Amino acid sequence: MGCAGTGRPAALGWSLGGEAHVFIAGDRLARDLYHQLTGNGGGGGGDLADSLRIRPLITVDPDSRRNATVLSASGAAPARLVLARFHAPETCGYAESVTELVFAFPPGGAAGHSTPPSHVPVVALLNAQPFAGGAGTPSSSLSRQAAIHLVTRVAQRADSMSGSPAALLRPLVLDADQASDAGEVVPLFRSSSSYAVGFRGRFVRAADTLLITGVAVTDTALRALRWVLRPQRTRLVGGMISAGARRYSLRGAVAGEGGGTLLLVDEIADVSISDSRAVALDAATRTVIAEQPLALRCP
Repeated sequence: MGCAGTGRPAALGWSLGGEAHVFIAGDRLARDLYHQLTGNGGGGGGDLADSLRIRPLITVDPDSRRNATVLSASGAAPARLVLARFHAPETCGYAESVTELVFAFPPGGAAGHSTPPSHVPVVALLNAQPFAGGAGTPSSSLSRQAAIHLVTRVAQRADSMSGSPAALLRPLVLDADQASDAGEVVPLFRSSSSYAVGFRGRFVRAADTLLITGVAVTDTALRALRWVLRPQRTRLVGGMISAGARRYSLRGAVAGEGGGTLLLVDEIADVSISDSRAVALDAATRTVIAEQPLALRCP
C-alpha cells in the first residue's frame, strides 16, 4: 500500500531520534523487498512466509546503499536505509505482513533544517533520487476563533451544494479526534493566504440527521475554495454512517515536491475499522501519494 496514485513507491510513518520509520502493508511488497535485500525468497516468496510463521519479526541489515527522500513539515531531507523489519501477518493489526523501513538522516546536520524533529509524521519517497529542500513559509496561523469560523463556513458551503441548506446540529469545534461536530485548519506551505480545512458536521433536515464531511483548500474569504476530498453526505443511523461512507479527519501536512503541500488525512469507516485508511495526498492535484491501514500498529 505504499505505492499509490503516483505509481512511485512512498510510505507513511514517523520520525524518531534522527531516524524515520515508515510502514508498508502487504505480502507482495514484503516478499519482493526481502528478495532484493537478501537474495532469498524469490518467486513464491516461501522463505519469508515460512520464516514469519516461526518468528513474528525478521530483521534485515541492508548490504547495498538504498536512499530515500523523507518529507515532513520541515521540508525534504535525504536519508539512507539502515534497517528493514518484516512483521508477520496479524502482528500489526493487519491481515497481511507489514514491512517497516528505518531510514537514517546524514550525520552532523548535513540535511540542514529540513531534517524533521522527533515524533512528527513523515512521508518517505522510495526509489527516487534523494533531494533536500526547505518547506518554505506557510500561511500565517489563524486564531482559534477565526479557525472555527472558517471550518463552519466551509461546512455550510458543503451543505449548500444540495440546494436546500440545513442547520448545524451543534457548533463545530477544532478537534481532529472528534467523530462529528468538529474540524481542522492547516496552513499550506509556500502560501500567504491558503489553508486546508477538514470538517465533520451534523446537519438537521426534516426528520433526518446528516453527516457532511470533506476537505477543501481555500482562502479565509472562500473566494478560491477548491475541494480536495469532495463532500460526502450520509444519513446517520444510531450515530453511525453507513457502510461504504467515510469521515474525513485532517491530521496535518508535510512539504511536498516542488513547493507543494501533502495533506495527511484519516478516512474513517464506522462499520469496519479495517476499511479505514490514512493517506497523504497532494493538495493541488488530489493525487494520493501514500496510504496505509488506519489501524496499523506494529510492536
